[in-house]
Amino acid sequence: MTPNPLDQLRPNHLPDPVSFWPPAPGWWLSAVLVIVVITLTTWLVTRSIRRNRYRRQARKQAHIIFSAYRNHQNSLQFANDCNRLLKQTALHAYPAEQVAPLHGDRWLDFLSRKSGIRAFNEQPGEALGDTRFQKVPTAKEMPMAQKMPMAKEMPIAQEMPTEKKSPEVDVNQLHKLTVRWIRKHHA
Repeated sequence: MTPNPLDQLRPNHLPDPVSFWPPAPGWWLSAVLVIVVITLTTWLVTRSIRRNRYRRQARKQAHIIFSAYRNHQNSLQFANDCNRLLKQTALHAYPAEQVAPLHGDRWLDFLSRKSGIRAFNEQPGEALGDTRFQKVPTAKEMPMAQKMPMAKEMPIAQEMPTEKKSPEVDVNQLHKLTVRWIRKHHA
């Protein structure tokens, strides 16, 4: 038998393993790109958190006002507190010259326009308008003739005097409306 000539060959000489350092230029470019993306994302998220901090604080305050209402059960005070909170939030988000002088229907239009919520011009949003400041006459303040009109003394064509009523405030809806405006207004 003849010896196999391949047995006389030395084993294959393997090259040195590829080292991890220094990386190829493509890896350097990828690393720089990843660092830029992470830095930009971190900056944008941080900026968003800082810019919306007043919204989070206002929502928390709205819930505190609602909890306080459950204790005092005064719907007019609740409407005033919601209005004050909305005004403070608006002053934070918009220039004071634009927001500070607003009241009544102009204030309600502003709230509606800046959030896209039309409910400010309807119930329960009307509770934030000037109706909160209308005086409701008490029984002591009304003249005796208005309290108990006599049928004989009143002409048929004259109507009985009607007493102004306190504006109806749907507290739950007003609370939801306040929180929605805080969350949705365009600053």
